[in-house]
Amino acid sequence: MKIKAFFAMAAACCLAFACSGPVELGGADWVFDTVGGEKVTTSEKTPFLQFNEEEGRVHGCLGVNIVNGGYVLDGNKLSFGQLASTMMAGLPADMEVESKLGAALGTVASVEVKGETMSLKDAEGNVVLTLVRTETPAENEAAPSGSVVELEAADSTVAE
Repeated sequence: MKIKAFFAMAAACCLAFACSGPVELGGADWVFDTVGGEKVTTSEKTPFLQFNEEEGRVHGCLGVNIVNGGYVLDGNKLSFGQLASTMMAGLPADMEVESKLGAALGTVASVEVKGETMSLKDAEGNVVLTLVRTETPAENEAAPSGSVVELEAADSTVAE
């Protein structure tokens, strides 16, 4: 019985250390999947973020405009500095998506990465954005032609 307890404690310690390891954000494009529990879909450009961990910089697209700025990652605490953006106009629905993504980024206080999914959370621990890792440069991708911009309710597996 003592051996089982020992292995259970050892497994718990390994799990705790594995979960508390540094969050890695770089090395891939992160495509926005949901904002406020709604599916992100645009017609022109794929909204994404890229993190440059060495420089503490973030680059991306929120659906119409390109954004650049700084970020600070301390453990799982994440904050974005002022993000500079181009000022192009786009389709009204794309602009609405961009506005929601920008507003949600302003509330981010922490990050959690599980597998290929990044969850950005507010100060209360609520998931405000989810992103999915992709190795394909998202900046060059466009939504399928003929697609419509919409925000659909995401499935109920996303924590609120």
